[in-house]
Amino acid sequence: MLFPCQIHIRKDDKLEQAKKYPLESIYTGKLHKTGKVLVGVCPFHQDDTPSFTIYPETNTFFCFGCHESGDSIKLYQKLHDCGFRDALEALA
Repeated sequence: MLFPCQIHIRKDDKLEQAKKYPLESIYTGKLHKTGKVLVGVCPFHQDDTPSFTIYPETNTFFCFGCHESGDSIKLYQKLHDCGFRDALEALA
């Protein structure tokens, strides 16, 4: 028998695991390393010069062109046009 607090712990574990999923494994384009960051063309807008930046130390992204930003869950959601729960299940 599971108690409610045990269920929340499992959900929290999934959330943390999904947030740690490497962004560079989700990104479908070509990346190049510039210092401590990875840079590529943005998958969310027409991008002739790479403006999509992945910060591996925090596992977050930011696009200097369209100002989209987030973590691995948000990137997965936007690339696969799915909801939070689907992204969480795919990444955890």
